[in-house]
Amino acid sequence: MLDHRDIQHPDLGEVRVYLVRRSASNEPTGCVAAVTGRGRALASVDVDVYEDSLHFAEPATDATKNTFVIYNPGRYDGVLVLVPNTDGFEDIGWNDPAEHYSGGRFAYYGARLAGPANDGRYTIIHSSNSCNPTCAQGATAQVTLRWNGHDYLPTE
Repeated sequence: MLDHRDIQHPDLGEVRVYLVRRSASNEPTGCVAAVTGRGRALASVDVDVYEDSLHFAEPATDATKNTFVIYNPGRYDGVLVLVPNTDGFEDIGWNDPAEHYSGGRFAYYGARLAGPANDGRYTIIHSSNSCNPTCAQGATAQVTLRWNGHDYLPTE
């Protein structure tokens, strides 16, 4: 186990979130797992990580009640957002940990957190490369994503 945090889930009460590194294969895999205070295991999330590059943001939870985990599969950091729902957490939005490069609904590869700001909320700074004419020569753009109560969307 790499780390754990006790968070206050709006529907389930106290939940302990674990960050675990598994190395059963040649590819290092991390896991984000959670258990309620009554011992019920919630759905886990597997993600490729480089060495021990899986950790909680500080603070782990912001004013939105979302919990933030930073991962790095070997090149750039990514941000996983655990968004509470009545059964645990929303689906991150990928079916295979190899999708960490393309991200998911609540998984942002090539991203970093900013904040929390005065409102107690993090924003996500997401970078993308045009790869035109090549990725080494492509233009890099950044977009700031803010929580609207359902999703992280670009600010205008």
